[in-house]
Amino acid sequence: MFKLCFTLQVVDDPRIPSKILNEIKSVLVSALASHGRLSEALVIYEEIKKAGHNVEPKAVISLIVRLCY
Repeated sequence: MFKLCFTLQVVDDPRIPSKILNEIKSVLVSALASHGRLSEALVIYEEIKKAGHNVEPKAVISLIVRLCY
C-alpha cells in the first residue's frame, strides 16, 4: 500500500542525494496522480521543474491521464 507520510519524510530528508530525490519525487507525482490527488501531484511537479530537473515520463503520463478525465 502506498504510504504518503513515509514518502514525504524521505523527500524532506537532507541526506538524500539530489539525483535520487528527483527520481523519488517523480514516482511520488505518478502515485499521487494515479490516486486522484492531482493538486498535490502538481505542486511536487512544479517543485521539480523549478529546481531545473526533468520529471520522469511515467509521472507526466499519469498527470495527463488524470487531468483529461
